[in-house]
Amino acid sequence: MKKTLPTNKLNLALLGLAALPVAAQSKPNVVFIMTDQQEYQMLSCMGNKWLSTPNIDRIASMGYRFENNYCANPVSMPSRFSLLTGHYASEVGVKENTTAFDKEKVLRITSTDALGNLFLKAGYQTLYSGKTHLYGTKDLKEYGFTLTDSDPYDGPAIYAEKMLADYGKVKQEKPFFLFLSFLNPHDICYKAGMDKRFPDNLPEANAHETARLIALQKTLSPEEYKKQIPPAPTNLAPINGELPDMVSMAAQGRQWTDEQWDFYRWIYYRLTESVDRQIGRVLAALEKSGQLDNTIIVFTSDHGEMNESHKLITKNVMFEESQRVPLIFAGKGIKPNFADKKTLTCNGLDFLPTICDLVGIQSPKGLHGVSLKPYLTGKGKTPDRKFIITEDYNSVQIHDGRYKLTIYELPGNPEMLVDLVANPSETINYANTPSYNDIKAKLKRLLMEDLKSRDLLPLKTDRTIQNLRQIEKEKGTRKGERSKLKEDFVD
Repeated sequence: MKKTLPTNKLNLALLGLAALPVAAQSKPNVVFIMTDQQEYQMLSCMGNKWLSTPNIDRIASMGYRFENNYCANPVSMPSRFSLLTGHYASEVGVKENTTAFDKEKVLRITSTDALGNLFLKAGYQTLYSGKTHLYGTKDLKEYGFTLTDSDPYDGPAIYAEKMLADYGKVKQEKPFFLFLSFLNPHDICYKAGMDKRFPDNLPEANAHETARLIALQKTLSPEEYKKQIPPAPTNLAPINGELPDMVSMAAQGRQWTDEQWDFYRWIYYRLTESVDRQIGRVLAALEKSGQLDNTIIVFTSDHGEMNESHKLITKNVMFEESQRVPLIFAGKGIKPNFADKKTLTCNGLDFLPTICDLVGIQSPKGLHGVSLKPYLTGKGKTPDRKFIITEDYNSVQIHDGRYKLTIYELPGNPEMLVDLVANPSETINYANTPSYNDIKAKLKRLLMEDLKSRDLLPLKTDRTIQNLRQIEKEKGTRKGERSKLKEDFVD
C-alpha cells in the first residue's frame, strides 16, 4: 500500500470548508456516485495517460481507493441488486439482466435489507437520480429510495445541483443519502456507432452522446486522431480452453478491423471523460452547499468493459477487465489520498455493510460482505477474509487474491484457473496443469462448500444464452418488452 496523488491546492480548499455552515444532524450525509461499465484502469489517477478524469481523481485524492475491487456480477441488473441489498442475484433465482426473477424473494430481501430502507429507518432522506435497472422496480420504492429523475445522462448532475442548492439554504434536521447513477461510459454498448440499432432504433438519449463524439472525431485531422487513440491491450489472445458459450456476445468484435477497434477504444475513453465532467458538477454543487465536510462520498461502477482484451467487447465474462472496477471512499475520518493495492474487495457485497458501519447503522445479519471501515479509518480489526465469490449468468468464481477458479454451468462444468501473479493478462488456463492441482482442489472445495451452504448445488450444465432465452419465453414475463435476451445482456 502506498499514498498516491499529490494533494493540490484545490483539494486543500475543498477540505478546508469548516467555516461554511454545516447541517445540524449528527450523522453524516452520503453521496453515492456510480458510473456504468467503467473498468478499473479507466482513471487518470491510475496512471492512465490516454484520458483525463480530474473529478474522479479529486475524490481519490480526498479519500481511500481500493484497487483490487471486483463487482459481484459483471452485468448491470445483478450487480446493482447486490450493491443495493448486499445479496447475490442468485438468491432471487437469476444471475442476468432479465425479468424472470422471483418477485416474492426480491420483496422479502428488499423489505429488510435494501439500502434505502435501512437509511430511511435511521432517519435519512433517501434520494435517487439516474439509471435504475433493478429487479422488481420501476420507481425504487421497494428499495427505500425516492426516484427523483430517471434521466441517466444529465439527470443526476442536474438533480444534485438543485437538491444541494436548496439543502444548503436552511438548517437541516435530517441527513441525506443521495444516490447518483450515471449511465456512461455504458454507451460503448452501442459499439461506437457500429451497432445495427444505432441511431434509428435507439432512443435519442442513448444515441446522443455517441453521435456527438462521432461528429467530434470527424473534425480531427488524421494526425490528431491518431495521437488520441489508446494502444491496443497486450492480451489479445483467447485463453486456452475457451468455449464459445464462455464469451457469448463478447466475441463479436473478433471480426472487426483494426480501424474499428481503434475507434472503439477511442470512444470508450471519451465517454469516460464525458461522465467525469458530470461528476465534476456534483462535486461543485456539494462544495457550494457547504456540506462537503459532513458528507461521505463513494464512487464506483457496476461492472467493467473488455475494451479489446482477448479481442472481446462489453462485459459478462469472468476476466479482470469485465469484473474489476473502481471503489473509492472519501469523507471525515477516512484516510485521504490512499491507494490500497492489496485488499481484496467486492463492491456489491462490501459496500452496504461498510456504509452502514461508517454512519452508525446496524447492518443486516447474514450478509456475505464485510465492513471495510477498519481499512478506511485505520481503527478496529480488519476482516479475516480469505477469498471472495462472484457469479455470472453461467458461471461461479472463487478468487483468493492471486488465483481465480471459475466453474461454468455448461455441459461437463468446464473450469478455468488463472494465476494473476504468473500470468496477469489471463491468457493461460492452468486448470489442467499438474503443478496447480493442489491449488485448484483447495479453491474448488471452498467454492463448493459456499455454494452448498446457499443451496446452489448441483451446478447446472445448460446455462447457454439460447436456453436462457427459452426459459424467459416460457415464463412469459416479457409482456411486450424486447424479447431478445441477447440484447438485454448488453444493456
